[in-house]
Amino acid sequence: MEPNATTGNETSVTQSPSSAAADAASKASVELFELCAALLLGLGATMGTIAGYQGGLWSGKSIESFGMSSRITTKSADAGTFADSKIASDNLVKLQVIQLVTQAKHTPKDDEREFLLHQISELMIREYSDEAYDAMGLPQEPRKMYDADGELLDLPEDVIFEASKQNFNKDYFQWMYEEKVKHTVKAEELFAEGQHAGTVGDEFALNGVYYTLSLFFAGLGLVFKSRVRWGFFALGAIIFLGALVYMCRLEWA
Repeated sequence: MEPNATTGNETSVTQSPSSAAADAASKASVELFELCAALLLGLGATMGTIAGYQGGLWSGKSIESFGMSSRITTKSADAGTFADSKIASDNLVKLQVIQLVTQAKHTPKDDEREFLLHQISELMIREYSDEAYDAMGLPQEPRKMYDADGELLDLPEDVIFEASKQNFNKDYFQWMYEEKVKHTVKAEELFAEGQHAGTVGDEFALNGVYYTLSLFFAGLGLVFKSRVRWGFFALGAIIFLGALVYMCRLEWA
């Protein structure tokens, strides 16, 4: 009986070192995994925060551009309304000028005719807008004199008659709506900038989702004690690297 007891003791003694080595290896493996998982979780959280910050910056730019576009669009509408009112006023003046010219042509050359021509000159110089006056090709000296000191110099009769036959050319309407067009173009540019900023902000938000997925799989691996945890870690690491490459290709604010 004594030899058997000795043999059993020797067996237990020889198994103890291998069991201790296995335990040590298992513990080292767990510590390595926890270290790798902690690094991935930290990096994922950090990069996700950066992606969220960039997304916020781009969203702010988008809102600012849209707001400025809206304000300039209002200015464009106001400029268009003002141009419409000036055009309507010029057309009314032109109608009055045509009526007076027709009357003057059928009036003998006397004081009444001179009075009619004076009224026409006063209408053209005082009531026409600058754009209409230039579009009619009227002389600038009487207009400048009136603007400077209020003195009204009658226009020559042939100039009056010739101007009454003309219609407002395309340059006239281009001048009238120049301010409106300028504001419209600027508003469209700002709106396009807002759309671009919104798109980039959405891309950073999507990038944040990718980082969240990498955190999910890395954290899920900590639940398992078998080797399957490395599979979850690898999946989280792949998603993290893909999100990192994707973010590096984005436009930063």
